[in-house]
Amino acid sequence: MTAPAGGTALTLYATVQEIPPDHRGGYTLGRDELIVEDVDYDQALEAARRRVPEGWRIIALRVERDPVPSG
Repeated sequence: MTAPAGGTALTLYATVQEIPPDHRGGYTLGRDELIVEDVDYDQALEAARRRVPEGWRIIALRVERDPVPSG
């Protein structure tokens, strides 16, 4: 990840969960978190979407922004 000096880097946390086979409930579903670092939110989100396993979905997103020191 490279960011322009004085720019902002971001870390996107995507919580993913298995998609249930139906809507009856009562299932124990797998859950995990994907972490993507980038300088652009849209690029980070697209990278996270590419990493979601088949049969899983993103259920929550969280973003942390960190200033990149200049110089």
